[in-house]
Amino acid sequence: MGTRSLLIRGGTVVIGQTVAQRDVLIQGQTVKMVGKLDYLHADTVVDAEGLLVLPGGVDTHVHLNDVFMNTVSVHDYYSGTLAAVYGGVTSIVDFSNQVPDGSLMKTLEDKREESTGKALIDWGVHPVITRPDEETLDQIPAVVQAGAPTIKCYMTYRQDGLLIEDDDLRRIAVRLTDAGGMLMLHAEDNDMIEANIPRFIADGKTSPIYHARSKPPEVEVAAIRRIVNMARDTGARFFIVHLASDEGLDLVIQARQEGLDITAETCTHYLTFTDEMLAREDGIKWICSPPLRNTVIQERLWSGVSDGRLAMVTSDDAAYSWKAKMYGADRFDKCPNGIPGVEARFSILYSEGVAKGRITLPRFVEIVSTAPATLFGMAPQKGSITPGADADIVLVDPNERWTMSHKTLHMAADWCAWEGIEITGRVVRVYSRGELVIDGGTCLAEPGRGRYIHCQLPPRTQN
Repeated sequence: MGTRSLLIRGGTVVIGQTVAQRDVLIQGQTVKMVGKLDYLHADTVVDAEGLLVLPGGVDTHVHLNDVFMNTVSVHDYYSGTLAAVYGGVTSIVDFSNQVPDGSLMKTLEDKREESTGKALIDWGVHPVITRPDEETLDQIPAVVQAGAPTIKCYMTYRQDGLLIEDDDLRRIAVRLTDAGGMLMLHAEDNDMIEANIPRFIADGKTSPIYHARSKPPEVEVAAIRRIVNMARDTGARFFIVHLASDEGLDLVIQARQEGLDITAETCTHYLTFTDEMLAREDGIKWICSPPLRNTVIQERLWSGVSDGRLAMVTSDDAAYSWKAKMYGADRFDKCPNGIPGVEARFSILYSEGVAKGRITLPRFVEIVSTAPATLFGMAPQKGSITPGADADIVLVDPNERWTMSHKTLHMAADWCAWEGIEITGRVVRVYSRGELVIDGGTCLAEPGRGRYIHCQLPPRTQN
């Protein structure tokens, strides 16, 4: 018996810059053909007339089982991938912190163990270096060869054991780039933060809004300026996560024009919320780092997303319980930084972006799927509906309107940052490697079916 075939007929398919009514033939787990396929028969035929047929979302910035600020995120490899797949995401890349006395390779082993019997969709790993000694650096080539070429470091969070100093960042960046990898950086200036926060606390300025004021855009910009200098000095490959400042974006653009290999993303929440949320009575919900910014910066970020200066948009899903968020009820610096957003990202970006005319439909596909898959070494397997690619496909009703809330989402957090937001466009079906995993409001995926994605970065295009 041969592999089963599936024909998705008559939907609006997006491939690159082309938007057209096409049929998609899936054979087994991969896309076989795309075009006018009226002459074909298949084991299963799905009528997609009136629907968008899009590649599955690729979210390369999620924190599952994340131990941080005296708590652990409530999304594990079951609940996190369940929320993801309901939100049209068919591939994630999760961060894995190097534990004290643990090897860099152990970061991959930990995630293999966590995912076993739980992951509903395919997943990859970004190791996080916390101990930049020679033993760790010597393991970088092996980790890259094992399919985890994108390693992250933090430029802040000293008290959480995450801070890496600039001299070590340079050493890591050179070793990693030479091995075919890319260094991801959380760009906030630790010295400025450690000077600001105690001053605010001493002055009794402890409510959520002061989280943002203790980390103004200058904190991010100072760190990005240092990254640009590192790139200039080393010629290494850098990726700035969750960029949230217009001046920081300008620095990245100037660096790229100079020929430096620096790319940046932003996140859904910076495009949706402003720092006004932090002034609310429940403002603690929106404490994240970098903090939310003002409307002017938000519009600049949207502009960067639209014209490609910002490469892509991720969720930075960091789902902490309400009890954990309330650690910061009396002091903003005790609140775990992060917003649950892996399920919201796809719908928010379509509704706020495409439906409101801020971005085109092909650009939407690029920022949620194609660019992350390409930049992080998952293409051509992931990120597009092209022959030979994995049949990771999302069917979207572009006209359905609904209200996003804790009740209409499936994330494991017991609160919702997106409560009451009106959404245009709804995910109605999701296929992962040709298998129907979401059918309306029903998840059909078996826990543990998700596979490890062996990533290999594309060759460098800049010197």
